[in-house]
Amino acid sequence: MIFAALDEAASKGELILVFDGLCRFHRRKDGVVVIRELIVMPFRRRTGVGRRLLEQLRRRFPGAALEAKCPASYESNGFWRACGFALAEEGEVNRWRLN
Repeated sequence: MIFAALDEAASKGELILVFDGLCRFHRRKDGVVVIRELIVMPFRRRTGVGRRLLEQLRRRFPGAALEAKCPASYESNGFWRACGFALAEEGEVNRWRLN
């Protein structure tokens, strides 16, 4: 399943791959870029890989708002906050937004 999703994203130009990480995203018709997955290998977390992926996404879509969803129980909610995202919707799955 995940390989099909990654293949589709790559064919649409909606995938950024870096050493030890990836970002799968989609730009909506309203211009908002939705981050579907931002994955960093566990042994590389807290080394800047995730931030570099976000920087690449922002360079690709300058001025676009970014959105991400994250289950409320995940520690990665702290990542979104630390990267300047604001909590737009709180619940079982939090929605984060960076304008």
